[in-house]
Amino acid sequence: METTAVVLGGGYAGVMAANRLAAAKRPELEVVLVSPDERFVERIRLHEYAAGTRKDPTVAYGSLLHSGVRRMTETAARIDAATRTIRLAGGGTLDYDYLVYAVGSGQAKIPDGALTISTLAGSAQARRAVEALEPGQHVAVVGGGLTAIETAAETAHRHRHLRVSLHAADVPAPRVSAGARRGLARSLRRAGVEQRNGTPVPSSGDPRVGLDADVVLWCAGFSVPDLAAASGLPVDGAGRLVVDPALQVPGQPRIYGAGDAAAIAGPDFAYLRMSCAAAMPMGADAAGNILRDMDGEARIRHDSGFGGQCVSLGRSDGMVQFVRADDSPVRFHLHGRLAAVQKEIICRMTLRWIRGEAKRSGAYTWPKGPRMRTTTAEQGQAPAWS
Repeated sequence: METTAVVLGGGYAGVMAANRLAAAKRPELEVVLVSPDERFVERIRLHEYAAGTRKDPTVAYGSLLHSGVRRMTETAARIDAATRTIRLAGGGTLDYDYLVYAVGSGQAKIPDGALTISTLAGSAQARRAVEALEPGQHVAVVGGGLTAIETAAETAHRHRHLRVSLHAADVPAPRVSAGARRGLARSLRRAGVEQRNGTPVPSSGDPRVGLDADVVLWCAGFSVPDLAAASGLPVDGAGRLVVDPALQVPGQPRIYGAGDAAAIAGPDFAYLRMSCAAAMPMGADAAGNILRDMDGEARIRHDSGFGGQCVSLGRSDGMVQFVRADDSPVRFHLHGRLAAVQKEIICRMTLRWIRGEAKRSGAYTWPKGPRMRTTTAEQGQAPAWS
């Protein structure tokens, strides 16, 4: 009897999951990838595209996916867990035996007058707007995270004739060490970015007026689709699908979650931030647990950690903050051209890891996570995911 595994989402987590399933070469397993995108979007490159330093931040799915994956250019409108059916936005339905929920994240609501670079369409619009500016006009980047920092630096390096400012409500890059943050500030100054830390951004009205800017690039906050909540599946306060440590939805043994749109319940996994570094291991483990379930084997607990935070600050400048497995910073950090090279290597490796998984299921490996503070076994109970 044929088994259908549907993967919702064609980003880093979804493509990794689809490849691990398809490359396992189970004759009875059909793998379907559902995504509205015609091509894979390298989200870690969108700031380069918006600034005009990258011609195309997309890659053909055919060059990344295992040949056994059936791709559907569609969007899921609702999941009916009781009947294992997905209602598609185009009007059709799709049945599944197993489901990987990997729909990713996007920009939180932005004020009228601002532009976002979190999507391909948004970054294209931002690119056109910046390229149309005259010398001396002002681009304001709002946000204190790494995306905002990369966007401000890339734009300033590319468009030396423009004023570029970075507006953070608090200290920028709050997850890096104080020493690394000072290095970031020096790099931004070299790039010509005006840093406005601790300056509140007007919460109403056109931000271009409040910031005296001609273009505002909004890089503050991310949100996830409401598909899980609309489908009656458990979600956290941010709307992310809640899963157990085996990445399975509690009470729904055929649904798994991975990537930005999923959150593992419990404080032990709070360190996992939205990133491709977290998404790809989650996608691989979700797929691996489906294969184990098909074989009648016990599912495994997800275990992934971080090694560093790599930041591009233009094509020849960057920063690498080395971190512990739980993403907390250590004292060691790199800056300058060497860090920029390291960042570029990591960006290129993400596609190599995805392609490697398409060739051999289980080829992709990753750093282990931190030692868990508490486990169910330590409390004298059997793990809920076994």
